[in-house]
Amino acid sequence: MSKLLIASCAVLLGFAAPAAALQCPSPSPAITNSILAAVNAERAREGRAPLAHDARLDAAAQGHACDMAANGFFDHRGSSGSSVGNRVRAAGVSSCTTAENIAYGWRETGRVMAEWMQSSGHRANILRGSVEALGVGYVPAQGGAGPWWVQVFANPC
Repeated sequence: MSKLLIASCAVLLGFAAPAAALQCPSPSPAITNSILAAVNAERAREGRAPLAHDARLDAAAQGHACDMAANGFFDHRGSSGSSVGNRVRAAGVSSCTTAENIAYGWRETGRVMAEWMQSSGHRANILRGSVEALGVGYVPAQGGAGPWWVQVFANPC
């Protein structure tokens, strides 16, 4: 977890890739599927139902990952002041419960998941019983910064 804190300080100090140089494609299906499988494995260990993949939540997560990468910050609040709830609604999801995990600097899905599971708040989001769907955002390392990871959890209602 200390790497998450150190990395967030580095990004806030302006070490992120410049916006003009940013390439922000959608994450590969392999990354999305790997994160979904890891989340559902953790949920199964705790007797929780698996989460469904939701492409609309992917759009909310990817938009936030791209925003953080392009604008050189690391925060749950978007550069426009948006919250995860705002981003989920903008993606077309009406959600009764919404949560978000973000991470910076971890190169592999297994490592970022291990770090999220060691953090009480992130772990709570992954295991939250009131969510049913997951979206994944990921921007690879660029210009000596990143990668940026986002998980968006929701219970559409």
